[in-house]
Amino acid sequence: MNLDNPVAVKFSQAAATYKQHDVLQRITASRLIKLANTEYNADKKAGLTGHLLDLGCGPGTDFESNHCQLTKVTAVDLSPQMLNVVQQSFPQYHTVCADAANLPITANSMDSIYSNLVLQWCDELTQVFNELNRVIKPQGQAFISVVSDGSLSQLETLGLGHNSFRHLDDIIAAIDTEKWQILSAETTTEQVHFADLKALLYSIKGVGASVNEYQDKSLTDKKTNRLRGRKDWLALMDKAESLREANGLPLSYNISYLQLGKR
Repeated sequence: MNLDNPVAVKFSQAAATYKQHDVLQRITASRLIKLANTEYNADKKAGLTGHLLDLGCGPGTDFESNHCQLTKVTAVDLSPQMLNVVQQSFPQYHTVCADAANLPITANSMDSIYSNLVLQWCDELTQVFNELNRVIKPQGQAFISVVSDGSLSQLETLGLGHNSFRHLDDIIAAIDTEKWQILSAETTTEQVHFADLKALLYSIKGVGASVNEYQDKSLTDKKTNRLRGRKDWLALMDKAESLREANGLPLSYNISYLQLGKR
């Protein structure tokens, strides 16, 4: 793996503080696991079962407390520091440091796949979907959440630059439907709230999500604020206050949830 990869570097830097800022990640994890558990209850051969691949695992997910029927978890991440956190919190998990597009995992060895808010960082999305298809067993299912187009609109209102993301249609277009059956795919707006602007911005930077790895070229000419000192910061705080809701300053994400079955 390439340790100079900017995504790996950012997420490694965020490893120690990730759980302090992962409000969105916990919301989407809950929805994704609920989707999988609903599928398991409907069909005992489906859902998150058996040997699970957690792709882009971050600091790790407690699948046992979420009633997932697993025999083993292989946790894969691009960041060695994130995997160190996983090993401390979940010593029973098998950890692998690898790129999603080139997994050092035996073909047809995984019963199910879970990936929460990871694939938006992948350039070679078709290759990633093909790799996941290679490692999962026939009839196995993958449950995936991805940050999608239209996210972080509040930052645009404030004139702040941010990552741009694919539309659900573009994500689906990257899936080889001769290999995968798309069982469900929908985009939902998830909104999180923060006490102040500093907390809102740290929620993004604190999870390593400030790398423009996939850049929509149509957005590169948009004007963004350049903060030159305390005066600019105070003005930005005042502008942010105009967005405040009863629960705090909002930040919206469009999250695409996908359920795939290997043909």
